[in-house]
Amino acid sequence: NTAECEKYACCPLPPYLEDSGCVMEDDDAGRPLRDVCFHLLKLCSGRHYDLDQLLDPRSVTSDPLDYRLSWHLWEVLRALNYTHLFRQSQGVLNASYAAQLESEGLWEWAVFVLLHEPETQ
Repeated sequence: NTAECEKYACCPLPPYLEDSGCVMEDDDAGRPLRDVCFHLLKLCSGRHYDLDQLLDPRSVTSDPLDYRLSWHLWEVLRALNYTHLFRQSQGVLNASYAAQLESEGLWEWAVFVLLHEPETQ
């Protein structure tokens, strides 16, 4: 809550925004956009940190449709028993990455990704 001129450090912006100075970028929900490393540190300090912010592709890349790192990071977090990502968010993550792979002609890998779809009950 300090004035812009009183800040002593820039916000932890994603790498593609680092050279733009102290800028406040917001995601779709109006939350400030932060670097994926910042989100991982927050997750380590509080196990129930919001995974939607962590897995947002814009926390890594300027392309909001590039789900490569987000999907792989989710699989690592899932292996570490972080399970508090909503099923809808899991579905969006899987479907978006599969569509990205399919558009690159890698349909075999798209099928592999879709095999990770959460079970419906």
